[in-house]
Amino acid sequence: MSSKHVFQATEGLVARSLRGAVTLNHSLALDSTNKVVYVRELSQHTQVAVISGGGAGHEPAHAGYTGRGMLSASVSGEIFASPSANQILVAIACAITGGDPNATPFKDVLVVINNYTGDRLNFGLAIEKARILWPKTHVESVVVADDVSLLSTPSAVGPRGLAGNILACKILGAYAEEGNNLFAVKTLGDAIVNNMSSIGVGLEHCHVPGRKVDSMPLLSNQCEIGLGLHNEAGVKKTEIKSAEGLIAEMIELLVRYGHHGVGPGNSTEGQRRDEYAIFVNNLGGMSQLEMGAILDETLTQLNGKSIHHVRCYQSHFMTSLNSPGFSITVLNISQAERTIYAENGLVIDIVKLLDAPTDVTSWPGGRSWSSERPTDSPINVEAIAQHNDGRTIDWRAMDVSPFAVLEGIRSACRRVQAVVSELTEYDEVLGDGDCGDTFYKGAEAMLKLCDEIEPNINSMDLIKMVKEVGKRAEKSMGGTMGALFAIFFTAWCDALYTLPETSIPISSSINQAMETLLKYTPARQNDRTAIDALAPFVLALKSGKTLSDAAKAAREGAESTRAMKPRLGRAVYVVSGKETSNLPPDPGAWGIAAILEGFCAGFQSRP
Repeated sequence: MSSKHVFQATEGLVARSLRGAVTLNHSLALDSTNKVVYVRELSQHTQVAVISGGGAGHEPAHAGYTGRGMLSASVSGEIFASPSANQILVAIACAITGGDPNATPFKDVLVVINNYTGDRLNFGLAIEKARILWPKTHVESVVVADDVSLLSTPSAVGPRGLAGNILACKILGAYAEEGNNLFAVKTLGDAIVNNMSSIGVGLEHCHVPGRKVDSMPLLSNQCEIGLGLHNEAGVKKTEIKSAEGLIAEMIELLVRYGHHGVGPGNSTEGQRRDEYAIFVNNLGGMSQLEMGAILDETLTQLNGKSIHHVRCYQSHFMTSLNSPGFSITVLNISQAERTIYAENGLVIDIVKLLDAPTDVTSWPGGRSWSSERPTDSPINVEAIAQHNDGRTIDWRAMDVSPFAVLEGIRSACRRVQAVVSELTEYDEVLGDGDCGDTFYKGAEAMLKLCDEIEPNINSMDLIKMVKEVGKRAEKSMGGTMGALFAIFFTAWCDALYTLPETSIPISSSINQAMETLLKYTPARQNDRTAIDALAPFVLALKSGKTLSDAAKAAREGAESTRAMKPRLGRAVYVVSGKETSNLPPDPGAWGIAAILEGFCAGFQSRP
């Protein structure tokens, strides 16, 4: 791999890259603090703003696809890291206001999410927060899961989102620009992602500026098929005998595992006349000389399988830093159009949308320019939040002492601090060993919160407390666990706002929060995750059991993860083909069980 870079460190590199990107398109503005690029002057005839984003390192995605006719706003995380929920929330705010804090939001929002755990959780949390801040703004999402390389491996994660994301953003952005409503745009998005498949190959790993070269290089005649866009190892090493043979192997996977129900090459005679879009993406380090030849060979082989293209594209659409590799995406345009018509009666010309003009800098085609210079202004989301009905839930109405709740939280924190070493030990087996530290930071933040609010606890009703706990968890814990807690408490807060008074006791709103959380993670019971403790707790409360019994159910759920085969995250790959009988319990489930047991003990100790 090439490890030479002009910049020798990553500090500040993402923000500088975004500043350079907006300079190329003067219709854009930048909030560099939150790494959000957005269109300054919103189209008055459109009803829907389309947004997307992800980790940096995949340039020109997604700043290069922000502009009229594609994305209204985009957001970037650090290199190969999902943006935080708060960053994404700023992107939503910019998409519906053009960055003007005095503007009245009048658009709905469709969020295009790539199927990675961090992206799903953080975008999901942002969506739930947006629904509370702007109750009149409807927010929906589509999840791009076009990678076929993992479909032969049993996993709850599902296919990853690869370069097909850019095709989806182009088509959906053009359709939104026509003035269509959110239902129609989401319907089109679902049809696109369900009829699109991708496969990638890496000849070598990429290299991050300033980072040591620590990955094992491939042999000169090897490559990795199924290479992910987040610098993840591919699922299969293969020998490169010829370019034609390599591309044939990739296309065979596209045909065998295509998202079309049957592979494109195994379609019926009627479907052999289907029209396709072919999208060949340079992962960053391939020469244009080879890429032109790769496109030619790809089209030749696809044509031999009766996969006839009406549009083809080849460029650096979504890279992986300087990775020498490429990906192939196949979109069955005809099948997508048939699905939309059959299920919703909509007639949509996808080719027309692909050809529609756009202002963005990184999609082939003409652009319009403005003489104004781009601006850089941080956006305050709370300042443009829509007014809610001001509902509160008084402690007396629930016959609950707020001081008992505070003691429960403090007791939960102390219980977590007592098991930090266990959490770290368990996480070192299959994870990265930071679970104990993550829970400890969360406990410290909650203890500090208790001290801050205790003097005025009677004036802080349940909704305010739930909202504040979620905010502190997100800020202090970070990562997957922080996002899980934040989504749960944000959704709980939303449920308390919206459920009718007759729906309280609290168990009803907690159950709704759990249902919302499950929309943003594929994790279910018996997947060896935190859900194995949280779900039994919620189900016990829903069935009318006491808090003590619910906490006991959470502990039993955590205990059940011992020796359980993981189905999510990096643990899936670590234990692949290995004996699982000696595995410790899942650290996330163990930590949640400790929280719930501690809360129960503290809550019941106060009258």
